[in-house]
Amino acid sequence: MRICTPFFLFTCIVFYSLSSGATAAPPRMVAFFPVETQVCPSGWSEYKPAKGYLIKGTEDAGLIGVSVGDPVQDTTAPTHRHGIKTVLPLRRISVNLFGGPEQRVTNTSVEVSGLSSDSNGGLSYVQYLMCEESIPQAGEPSLSIFLPRNSVQWFSGRTCPTGWETYKPLVNGGGRTILPLPRDAQASAAGAVVNGNDQHTHGLSFNDKENAQKINLTTVKEDKTYFANPFKTTNLASGFVPAFSDTSAQGVRSDIEAKNGNVLVPYTYLRPCVKTSKTVNIAELPPGMGSFTKGYACPTGLNSVTSAAGRFPLGLPPQLAGKPKPLSGTTFGADPLTSESNPQHLHSADIPVTLNNWGADQKPIIGPWRYVGLSPGSSKAVGDTEFNTMTFPYVQLKFCRVPG
Repeated sequence: MRICTPFFLFTCIVFYSLSSGATAAPPRMVAFFPVETQVCPSGWSEYKPAKGYLIKGTEDAGLIGVSVGDPVQDTTAPTHRHGIKTVLPLRRISVNLFGGPEQRVTNTSVEVSGLSSDSNGGLSYVQYLMCEESIPQAGEPSLSIFLPRNSVQWFSGRTCPTGWETYKPLVNGGGRTILPLPRDAQASAAGAVVNGNDQHTHGLSFNDKENAQKINLTTVKEDKTYFANPFKTTNLASGFVPAFSDTSAQGVRSDIEAKNGNVLVPYTYLRPCVKTSKTVNIAELPPGMGSFTKGYACPTGLNSVTSAAGRFPLGLPPQLAGKPKPLSGTTFGADPLTSESNPQHLHSADIPVTLNNWGADQKPIIGPWRYVGLSPGSSKAVGDTEFNTMTFPYVQLKFCRVPG
């Protein structure tokens, strides 16, 4: 299994290109099996580079089988959080009616530093056993020859097989994955492309009364006199946090101790191909094998996989020590996506803050000195970030399977 970080993909490409030898391996179909099974059919073997990974399209032969990020764990949607670090301005304004019309302003600041809550980004998943067909015998074609025309399938190998060509929507734009056509999709939405990026930040709005998604810093006013002061109520003061905006840090993976925490949705590269030839014989295909199609409905002889609609399919995750075997067909994460959607999400914040003793001494014309400011001690920055999206770029295609 080849695992690379985004920073070392070029090294991986060179290494595996040089080590692949002069003879190119024939293209082999790699298919999801949307059935409750943990064993690939005869003539197939589990495609281990996809265990716990989405599939992302590429035309680069050196990237085929390369995995980026840390695999998803059994029935556990990958989550992320953001660092929140900023310096908030604090301000105190006082007017002493007996001391003249002057308005006194005192400025200071306080640091807010912590982490947001976790979020799955509003994405939905389904885990399936993913199998690769064995190398065909000399003179025998890939089983892909028996799929209907306009089928879209993943392949290992340096090229698409005879009768197939690269399906460009899955390789353009840096590569995309497949989202099984959502249930609310209209016929015109089959094959629709939705761009996105899991790398993102969130806007931070502090103490803004006009913004529903805001973070408030709790402050307590302090008003003390050194001696009895009959004119105390005439000395007006307020301590507050002015409205302030900033941006969170980039998201980091939080559901596991990730080696590549900046990769929020892990993926493995494969070659996407679409069938152009008309040869078809569903009976020659293994029962339960999944296949995508450019059309709005499944071709004759194939059944629709409705449970996967609107959920990102990924390879069956690896079994963890002391845990039961992952089950193919298990769904998890958020609700299924609607057609051509780019779901939004936010994070909450509950960050301890220490306020220092600050303010100003004042002396009215009549009466003793007074201190007016904000109380020192423990406080909190509590609220929500602004919304943003982190959708993995996808093409929505109808998902079908061979009966049986």
